Amino acid sequence: MGEDQGAGVGGPTAGAILALKEGMKVLVLERSGHIGGRDLSFKMTDMDLKTYRKTLGKSACSWIAKSNPEPEALFTGGYLKGWSFEAGIHVLMITDKGRTNTCLAYLGKPLELFPATSAGWWRDNVLHRFENGSERGGNFPWMDDEARRETGKINSEMVRMDAKTAHSYDHISLKDWMEQRTKNPYTHEFHYVNATMNTTINSPEKISAGDNILMNRAVARSGYRFSYCGCSTLGTPGFVQIPQKHCEVIEENGGKVILNADVKEVLVEEGKVTGVSVNIDGAEEVIKCPIVINSGMVNDMFNYIPDRHYPKEFVDQVKKFWRAGICAVYWGLSKPVVNEHLTFVPKIAGKEDGFDYDVRMGFWDSSGMCKDRAPAGKQLLDAYISMTGEQSHNPRLVQLAYERMTRFMETHYDGFKENVEWAICTVSDSLVPVAQAPFQVGDAKPRAKDPYIEGLYHASDSSECSMAANDAATHAGIIAATRVSGHDYLNEILPEQLRD
Repeated sequence: MGEDQGAGVGGPTAGAILALKEGMKVLVLERSGHIGGRDLSFKMTDMDLKTYRKTLGKSACSWIAKSNPEPEALFTGGYLKGWSFEAGIHVLMITDKGRTNTCLAYLGKPLELFPATSAGWWRDNVLHRFENGSERGGNFPWMDDEARRETGKINSEMVRMDAKTAHSYDHISLKDWMEQRTKNPYTHEFHYVNATMNTTINSPEKISAGDNILMNRAVARSGYRFSYCGCSTLGTPGFVQIPQKHCEVIEENGGKVILNADVKEVLVEEGKVTGVSVNIDGAEEVIKCPIVINSGMVNDMFNYIPDRHYPKEFVDQVKKFWRAGICAVYWGLSKPVVNEHLTFVPKIAGKEDGFDYDVRMGFWDSSGMCKDRAPAGKQLLDAYISMTGEQSHNPRLVQLAYERMTRFMETHYDGFKENVEWAICTVSDSLVPVAQAPFQVGDAKPRAKDPYIEGLYHASDSSECSMAANDAATHAGIIAATRVSGHDYLNEILPEQLRD
């Protein structure tokens, strides 16, 4: 019997594999009232503001910073009916060939995906448009020949690199790695912008070179580019489908998912897991089990796994991990004004405004990729900038971010201002609970098999895994299933470029 604490992505991935392939009896305990964790999707019908705020905060560690009209009017006035959007910015890396869909296909639950097949890159107030991978071969019109050669050289090194070498750069910053290879400013900008989109960190000094390389090589080795299936969205009900499908597998194979189940403590005797103490709908209960898979954020693990079971240095290491946050804006437009599926802007703010580095902006035409994201004839745009967890709690920086994103769209897209029906700006301090920074990735993360407590495993995007978001959590889940069972599911499920 195994118990899975948390119905996000990582734990249910492990639970589904173990239930289907190993015949294990799996119980999933989720503290909120729904499956999903940070994969939280909203199909707006009759949801009220109080429910939205509560759900957003409890599951996605996010809150409303700004809206137009004001939040109460936004919900009572019917502005959001017929729209479907996420909590935080979600796109699925490498579309059908990424870890998430590859694993779900292995489990018999493949996703219906809507890939990006066009992209834009703003430079010097000029939009450069790409379709179906037309940027392949260094087709970057704003670069001169030398910049293209230098950018291609870096691209080639990343794509050809083996995983062991990539991991040797885990604890080296992208800035140091790049500056050792080229001084070309265009090449720096190109890779720093892409790295921000990969890791949700603005400053290349704070981005792990190794983790970023692994992401770039995975996309390229799959035959994709940012304007050709490098990412995709999902149709309604959205990204919550991913953990839902894993939980379906668990239940179809004799397991159970319990909601409103708040784990108070993982019970340990003589260094071994014996069960969990849990509050289910207000009633305290002890559930006995020899295996627990923790899919919560490792930064929070000592809230329910007493730190007395660990060496002080391990506790200190986990507690000092810093998080990557986000300022996300969703715009509902009365008609389409953006013609690219995803678009990059190298800078909308910077150190002069109080940030730690140039602030990049990315935005997605979600309804252009999947029409059921918006009412017929309308357009849903998702935009975001990266923030540190600390910056997300700075009202001045959040307000500035919202204003700069809005001003950019109004300035650069004719008809944008006149056609905005509504806007919501949400902020999270935990989009990436362990930021992909040097000394916070690779072997710095807690291992899938807990070395201090027998029977305890960790499976989330903040434990043993690489890359980001859903694909990181899926990776963690596959690793945990491998450690629990002793069967090599990494090699069985994933292609070479996605295993490490």
